[in-house]
Amino acid sequence: MKKFFHTIVSLCFLSGLLAPAAPVFAEQEKAPHIKSQSAILIDQKTGNVLYNKKDNKKMYPASITKIVTAILAIDSGEMDETVTVSKNATLAEGTRVYLNEGEQMPLRKLVEGMMVNSGNDAAVAIAEYLAGDVPSFADKMNEFAKKAGARHTHFVTPNGLYNPDHYTTAEDMAKITQYAMKNSEFRRIVKIKNLPWHVKGWDTTLVNHHRLLWDYPGTTGVKNGYVDKSKHTLVTSVSRDGMDFIAVVLKARTSREAYSDTTSLFDYGFSHFQRQKLSKGTLIEDPAGKKHALKEDLEVTLPIGEKVLKNVSASGELTLKNSVGDSLAAVQLFQPSPKKEASQVAAHSSGEATGSKLALQLTTRTALFFYSGFLMLTALMVMIRMRNKRRRALQRMRRYEKNYTFIK
Repeated sequence: MKKFFHTIVSLCFLSGLLAPAAPVFAEQEKAPHIKSQSAILIDQKTGNVLYNKKDNKKMYPASITKIVTAILAIDSGEMDETVTVSKNATLAEGTRVYLNEGEQMPLRKLVEGMMVNSGNDAAVAIAEYLAGDVPSFADKMNEFAKKAGARHTHFVTPNGLYNPDHYTTAEDMAKITQYAMKNSEFRRIVKIKNLPWHVKGWDTTLVNHHRLLWDYPGTTGVKNGYVDKSKHTLVTSVSRDGMDFIAVVLKARTSREAYSDTTSLFDYGFSHFQRQKLSKGTLIEDPAGKKHALKEDLEVTLPIGEKVLKNVSASGELTLKNSVGDSLAAVQLFQPSPKKEASQVAAHSSGEATGSKLALQLTTRTALFFYSGFLMLTALMVMIRMRNKRRRALQRMRRYEKNYTFIK
């Protein structure tokens, strides 16, 4: 027996050595070490997440808030309208473009000054022009955030100056930036490196604060930020070799750390990922074996060499997934016929009814079994008791007969 046991253990050990190892994805092995407290890398075109670190942690955004202020101004359709700067705007703290009370300039110029030189005064002037006051503009910002899919974000100011109720996440800022980068005017503004600036008392050329516009090939924007509570924040977009990425890093200890983390994320994206496209007209098979033509192009971003997994539900939805089961894209492939849907519902209802009936039958049988057992046990106990009673009666009778014989 002992020899047999050792043989089994040896076979198990050998099978473990000979069995193929579980797949380890290269992107997990070689993912960059990010020092910023929160970060995310997405494909700008598909929105697929390629890297994340605490991407849903609420953080203070600082001046990357101005991405929202800029796209709201652009979407207003009033970029050529003239804005009169209020005294309140000129009193904004932090980085400014030195606007003067009563000064007039096009809304477009204010947006450019805000994004290139991070002018907090320009952000307030924009907010007051578009909504009347800062709190009303903040309401517009929050409405926009929901529209962009930012579920864990709340804005209070148009410029990102610290407020405990002014927060976002890396994931939300990536979604907001993805929306904004679809706008050609936004893309033009955030790519400006140098901007001639002429206001009363200040004649200069503004230089964009985002250093990767010079230092990382393919960078197309977007915005950096800093306040003491948020530390260094950075949102960057890059386009190169047919790929377009957006990286967000939040709460880096230094600007160098923010830039280093961002370039590491981009290097990782370019070296490990590629897009795969399912073209319009591609035939996709449903669970019943019937093929349906794709009605539109679908693109997803996957690790290089990995194949997309296709899943078609009974309701006709096609979902594209990666090897670990993450959903990358979904589209309605076909509409099931009403008759088929009705039969599925009926089958489901029938199944539920059958299941309920079987459960009831099982419960009844179980109850009968225990009740029968109880009756049998009770009857047995009664029989034993009666037998013992008769035995004691017989013993008493025998003692009585014995005593009677002796007396006689």
